[in-house]
Amino acid sequence: MFILLRDAVAAMPWLILAMSHTTTAYCECGYSVNKTSDSNYAIYTDLMENDFLHTATDNMTEVGWAPQEYNMTAEQARGPYGKEFHVENIDTNPLKNNWDWAGGSTEGGEAGLRLWVRGDHSHGYVSGAEMATVRNDSFYGSFRVGMKLASTTGTCGAFFWFYNNSQEIDMEFLNRQFNESAGGMGAVNLVLQSPQSVKDGFDAANTSDFKLQALNFNPDDKFHEYRFDWSPERVAFYVDGKLVQEMTENVPTSAGKLFMNHWSNGDPLWSAGPPDTDTSIVVSYIKAYFNSSDTTRQKAYTSRCAKYDASKVCQIPDQTVPPDPSGADGNATAKTYFFTLDGGDHAPGQTTYKTTNSVKSSAMSLFGSVGASIAYLPLMIALLSSALML
Repeated sequence: MFILLRDAVAAMPWLILAMSHTTTAYCECGYSVNKTSDSNYAIYTDLMENDFLHTATDNMTEVGWAPQEYNMTAEQARGPYGKEFHVENIDTNPLKNNWDWAGGSTEGGEAGLRLWVRGDHSHGYVSGAEMATVRNDSFYGSFRVGMKLASTTGTCGAFFWFYNNSQEIDMEFLNRQFNESAGGMGAVNLVLQSPQSVKDGFDAANTSDFKLQALNFNPDDKFHEYRFDWSPERVAFYVDGKLVQEMTENVPTSAGKLFMNHWSNGDPLWSAGPPDTDTSIVVSYIKAYFNSSDTTRQKAYTSRCAKYDASKVCQIPDQTVPPDPSGADGNATAKTYFFTLDGGDHAPGQTTYKTTNSVKSSAMSLFGSVGASIAYLPLMIALLSSALML
């Protein structure tokens, strides 16, 4: 299901001028995102949010993620070393103070979810971390992660959506690239895997669906938000809320899962390494807003939104500054908005996951605050009559 409010919006610009409406709404009719490339709005029916700055668990399935456990030989991994993924290479390290969004962590170092690559590869395998969402029904959506990449050269960290080897959306970070450009700036590899990349040995480098996107910062220096919005026509990639790239060919057409991993196989042309010391990427949050391919979830949406009401569609806030806890204003910059933590119940009918109760109870509702950067779609209900595509 993909709900798209099309060019009728552009024909009536007066409809989108009234977007400072702050009356409390409860999101029964979904969540919206503005595409910066055109005048369309997409409405998503489902969400999944993880606040890893305040989450402590030994069981990742409690928070909607399944750690992966498998290995690949060097030949299968296409590198000098094999790869192995272990559950224990994923751990949570929340802030000591449940009321804060910055400060010391329970185990030291950066607070958040950690995905480790281990430094001992004497047995011919590099031990890394991978996790996938328990849900496998995301079908178009906006997917976002706040994270700080590993500073030790020789690993690949990735945030991606996957259905199969020819339908995959990747944001991949090679820390060997962070210091290759002038000034020590970074880069991110943006990839849509396709039948052509599979034919080329799982190498998308020579296709139109591969872009090495330069960044004006080093990804291992601070937390930043990385995001991709997937619609039937395109995949748009964002960094800290800024559109950096769009791809319109080989856009996936099936439902799948969201993944994160951190690994190395020693390939000098990709991950490089492997590192000789343990190193991790740190995740402060993951937020996913999407339509579900599951008929039960589709029926749940139509039940709570039996008659479309624009005032019950909540716009997803854009993260336009790095969500980083460092610096004098770290508490403010790291405090990002979660519908599931809002005291006004802005996640009706959604699956919510374990988090720290004190944070949830103290969360300020952006919908009730003056000057909030939350907007609603003041659109006539009639616009939806031809906008629902299954």
